[in-house]
Amino acid sequence: MRLRIIGVVLLFASFLRAQNTVPPNSPDVLAHVSEATAIILSGEGAGRLTSISTGVIVRSDGILLTAYHALKNAREVQVRLKSGEVFDRAVLLGVDERRDVAAVKISASNLPSLAIGDGQNTRPGEIAYAVTNSGGLTWSATQGIFAAMRMADEIPGAGQGYRVLQFTAPIAHGASGGPLVDAKGSLVGIITQSNAQGAAFAVPVESVTGLLDGTLHTALGDGSALQLPSDQPSPSSRAVANADPKELLRTAKTAVIESRTSFFTPETLEREFVKQPGYKELGLVLVKDLP
Repeated sequence: MRLRIIGVVLLFASFLRAQNTVPPNSPDVLAHVSEATAIILSGEGAGRLTSISTGVIVRSDGILLTAYHALKNAREVQVRLKSGEVFDRAVLLGVDERRDVAAVKISASNLPSLAIGDGQNTRPGEIAYAVTNSGGLTWSATQGIFAAMRMADEIPGAGQGYRVLQFTAPIAHGASGGPLVDAKGSLVGIITQSNAQGAAFAVPVESVTGLLDGTLHTALGDGSALQLPSDQPSPSSRAVANADPKELLRTAKTAVIESRTSFFTPETLEREFVKQPGYKELGLVLVKDLP
């Protein structure tokens, strides 16, 4: 009888522990991952947006991992957090060109961050979550499974000499640099690419954690002029054809930048124009010259 009672107590204790454990598909896991995921805007200068990528906060003092290719030739960079905070200046700490991963730092503290997991030991069939900024839909969470660990050499265009995690959680353009996490919400990979067959790949996070202590400290360009694309739909061709030309001209938000003097180039005028107070609220499309 005594052994039976002890067994019941142990079973009840196990039940309580299970009740206190966050289930793998809990919204709490994805909510925390989303809070630690950032949008990174890159531009070629004068507020001209060239790419939207994703980053993941791995240290609460403002250190993120992201895709290097989105920053490589950028002249301006902006980091946006789920909280709504925007950082127009970032510093490049370290780069791994082979794996297409970079570490950057913003001037922030006490940020939500993800614990570093064990990407090398993930097993096929285990749950995998991704949070990305794809197709204009920011902080989108998707679910799949870990499919395999492969060498990059097997994947066209991925390079050589390093391992990647293959997973099935759907991703789209803009996902590069985003977090791949396990069922507990631990960061196991940095998303790098997908292919035409629908397979997606991430670099195991432990292979790039050395970048977090990088010593490059290269300042990236001020991204204060960068804006996310407007989500307003373009008018249909039928609507444009039936519109009054005078009304179209009256409501147009296009500015032509041209110079008739050798003292000021169109690029110089454009740079000064976008600095003016209220420029962002105008929603203008800048055109440097006419055909």
